[in-house]
Amino acid sequence: MKKPRYTYSQLSSESAGHLVNIHYDLSETHCCRFYVLGLHDNYLIESGSNKYILRIYRNDWRSQEEIFFELELLAFLNSRSMPVASPILTKTGGLCFFIESPEGTRTAALFSYAPGVAPGNNITVEQSNLLGKAVARIHSETVVFKTAYNRQVLDIPYVLDESIDAIEPFIESAARNYLRDLQTEIKQSLPEIPQQAPYYGICIGDVNPTNFHINSKRHITLFDFDQCGYAYRAFEIGKFFSSLKPDASKPDIAGAFTDGYQQVRKLSPAEMQAIPLFEKVAVIWVMAIHVYNADRIGYKWLEKPFWERRLSELQALGSEVK
Repeated sequence: MKKPRYTYSQLSSESAGHLVNIHYDLSETHCCRFYVLGLHDNYLIESGSNKYILRIYRNDWRSQEEIFFELELLAFLNSRSMPVASPILTKTGGLCFFIESPEGTRTAALFSYAPGVAPGNNITVEQSNLLGKAVARIHSETVVFKTAYNRQVLDIPYVLDESIDAIEPFIESAARNYLRDLQTEIKQSLPEIPQQAPYYGICIGDVNPTNFHINSKRHITLFDFDQCGYAYRAFEIGKFFSSLKPDASKPDIAGAFTDGYQQVRKLSPAEMQAIPLFEKVAVIWVMAIHVYNADRIGYKWLEKPFWERRLSELQALGSEVK
């Protein structure tokens, strides 16, 4: 009989806490709890009055090359006093450590905890404005970031073309035709933007109302850079817009983010024109991410109701005004 192959295993909180003891020098005895299941496994570590997040990366979703890029980026941003949850150094001075699991070697890293709470769907105009400023500051700082590691470029062939290719087997012919027509429209309508700083560079990839915390002093801390990569900065903004609850407050929330962003870096007319198009691209990309992770989330969640809802959201964004 062929040896069973694992796609995913979850480490117990007890074992995760033991590994933190081995690899990190925390000042006090700590408590470890499994915190949230996302694209990776996240554990909450509490040591005295301090909190941390232990992330154990899935090795079938992110390669070590991609993870090292992300960790070096976060360490760089922390060194520049940017508002991010950054990796804590191990006892040996590393940004991460490794765990042997049934599915092979997995990478783990301990992060500082972002103080405050995530606004989620209750995000306010003020919070969105502060977030826009923070994202623009990160964009500005990363212009000088250097690393030996590579990361996926979040360009149109990847986030749009490959995404539609991945989605097509799951949807009916009318929906396929709609996506292909929209694909053509987007590519024809996108204005030319220089592929250089400040218009292009490292983006966080998943700025949304649940991926930052804000505390009582109105200080923002961003976290979860799992989807970071090189992209047009206008795509970053479109991706944020795509994460907003589609209700009457969305235009004000989106406008506040853009206003905050432009207090740090002025957007060009071409970038402003591209943002609504990139918002549609982002919706399509997120649908494809569900497909890429079907073995993890389950194919049940990719049945007809899911596609009807997501395609309806995409159609609700309307036709592009030219």
